[in-house]
Amino acid sequence: MPHPPKILCGTVISAGLMEKAVKVRTSKQVYDSFLRKHYTRQRTHHVSDPNSSLRTGDVVRIAAIKPRGNNDGIRHVVTDILAPWGPAVEERPPIPTFEQIAEKVFTKNHAKSERRLAQKTEARIAGDGKSPKQRHTDLVGGLGPEVIDSEAGVILEKGKANQ
Repeated sequence: MPHPPKILCGTVISAGLMEKAVKVRTSKQVYDSFLRKHYTRQRTHHVSDPNSSLRTGDVVRIAAIKPRGNNDGIRHVVTDILAPWGPAVEERPPIPTFEQIAEKVFTKNHAKSERRLAQKTEARIAGDGKSPKQRHTDLVGGLGPEVIDSEAGVILEKGKANQ
């Protein structure tokens, strides 16, 4: 059974500068046993806002999600607005639920897999049953001892290329 997502509360500090994303600052009390003192530790998160419904100053609840890509720093999504700043929540675009986000991701991934399957079958019908990558490997000869002569456009061996 999967663990429930970690829920945090924070304030939107930057909205409208990134497309479908905002910066949210969360804070918590931390105790330093050496100094014997409590202090506030703040952390900034990049949060997904699919409908651009957040404004700077909103107090929001966010939940952790799986990162979408290697270069994507977004690891949280907005679940609801606790205290709006500026226009009322009813006047803004609605915040999608987890089910709506999951359905959108599923349809996107399903369409992608169908496109890939269509490309593979088209390449196999058009050619000799090999994918475009296999045909390229056969033409170039992989990364073996052969070299392509750029002037003649012919595949030559390494020893015969300079003769």
